[in-house]
This record gives sequence, C-alpha cells and structure tokens, in this order.
Amino acid sequence: MKSNNTLTLGSGATSQKGRPSENRSFRLDHETIDKLNDISEKERVSVNVLANKALRRYVEYDVLAEKFGLITISKALLKTLFALMTEEQARELGRKSGREAGPGFVTFWYKKFDLENTIKAIGKVTSEYGRNFSFDSSFDGKTHVLVMRHESGKNASTYYGESVKAVFAMLGLDCRIEENEDQVTAYVDALPSSSLPPPLKLSTTIPKLPGLTTPQITK
Repeated sequence: MKSNNTLTLGSGATSQKGRPSENRSFRLDHETIDKLNDISEKERVSVNVLANKALRRYVEYDVLAEKFGLITISKALLKTLFALMTEEQARELGRKSGREAGPGFVTFWYKKFDLENTIKAIGKVTSEYGRNFSFDSSFDGKTHVLVMRHESGKNASTYYGESVKAVFAMLGLDCRIEENEDQVTAYVDALPSSSLPPPLKLSTTIPKLPGLTTPQITK
C-alpha cells in the first residue's frame, strides 16, 4: 500500500455488515495512504474498513450537516456555555429546541417524523456523528429506554432532558425523564398518548442552537 497510491474499497469482501457492496478504486496521495496504514496497524482494523467508515460518515452526516448549518464545538466550550445559563433558561431552551426544531431535524435526515426515526436521529446523528453524548437504548416491547451520557454538567442534562421530552410529545408519546449531573435517561412508551398535532412547515431560518437540534420550525 505504501508504494501504491491506489486504494480499492470492497476488495476481498462481499458485504459491509450485511450491506451489498462492490469494488471501487480511488487514487489517494501517498501521505493519506501512509496515515491510513498507520491507523490500521494501531487499531488493528483493515484500511478497507477505515475508508468505508470515513466515506459513510461523509455521505450520512457531513454533507447534510453542512447544509443544515450544524457546527462542531469542543465539549469544554459546550460545558462552559451551559454553565452560564440558569436551570430555567436551560429548560426553556430545551423545550423550544425539541418542540420547534425536533420534527424538522428528524425529517431532514430520515424523511419521516416518527418514533423509530426520532430514536435513530438521537443515536446516529446526534450521538455517533455529532458526538454530543454517548448513547444506549433498549426496548422491552412496551417502553424504549434511552440513555444519554455526556460531560457537560447539570444544565446540559436539563437541556437534553427537556428537548427529548418535547420532541416525543410532538408524536403524542409519554416520555419520563431522569436527570443527574452527566446523564439523562428517557423512558418512552411506544403507544401514542394523544392525537398528533398538525404537520409543521420548515421555515427558511435555521438558528444554530447547541445540542440535540438546530432548525427553526414554523406552523
């Protein structure tokens, strides 16, 4: 690989985690190839896996995030911003973000605002790609348990808790929240508790709010 700047993806494998795949060859500069090989050796994974992971992030997140107006900030800065708020300010911002921006955020990524896509948006877009927090979930056939662990302080828990609660309320779903200093646990019942509100229409204004969601929704 270090003597050749051509990278072939999909070689030696017929699928990636069950997904159909095909070979594609790319010409990369030697420095990039060398760094890929170094990371491959350190992490003990193939260059093919690393390249697929990078490209998948690009097509699933980076392109859409840029269009959506999302930005990346450090955890230290995010913690500082939350610390400057009062608890009630954090709660109100969370409610506003979930209620006004949540449906548009989910729809932008997954085309339909429903329970499954909302959980997917929290786990995939906000956690795995956005890296706002680590995320675990489970389902017992009746209640979804969503665990969000962050390092941004009590007001961040307040914000995330209110935001998640508000966005599920837009689906008519009961959501009970437990908060502590660095973790939020949401218990979401699978069956609607009330009729859904009328569809929301995206506006052309997209304010940059910290955390779970960022678009502005208007009726």
